[in-house]
Amino acid sequence: MRPIIAAAALLALSSCASVSDAPDAAEGIAASSARFEAAFNAGDADGLAALYTSDAVALPPGAARAEGREAIRALWQGVIESGAGDLDLMTDAIADHGDRATELGRLSLTAPDGIGGRVTAHGKYVVMWERGEDGVWRLKWDIWNTQGGPG
Repeated sequence: MRPIIAAAALLALSSCASVSDAPDAAEGIAASSARFEAAFNAGDADGLAALYTSDAVALPPGAARAEGREAIRALWQGVIESGAGDLDLMTDAIADHGDRATELGRLSLTAPDGIGGRVTAHGKYVVMWERGEDGVWRLKWDIWNTQGGPG
């Protein structure tokens, strides 16, 4: 009888451990941010949109808000078509709230300067991330700004 009780106890403990086996916010967000950079730098608007929740909102500087994946895909397609590239995201802080997290960071990217060259822009961003049932962290709310000098 004792082996059955011991087996039941191990089974109960292992079911509790599955929650803690999920990547923490910092690790999951780092992975999703790396996929975001790769998709942006490859000119993949569909790949970028897939990194957002279905009800996500993007708040780009100087433009209307984009709600939902299709609107966000169109937003990024326009940015890609403008010639922007070489995106680099740098996380400054992450506040973990369980299945949601807030990230504060800096970015740099290059864009055409209008006279045949390229200019580097720097900026800042805040993202609210949400962990899906599949364990993947996706952008829920995304807001950023850019300026010419270092952010």
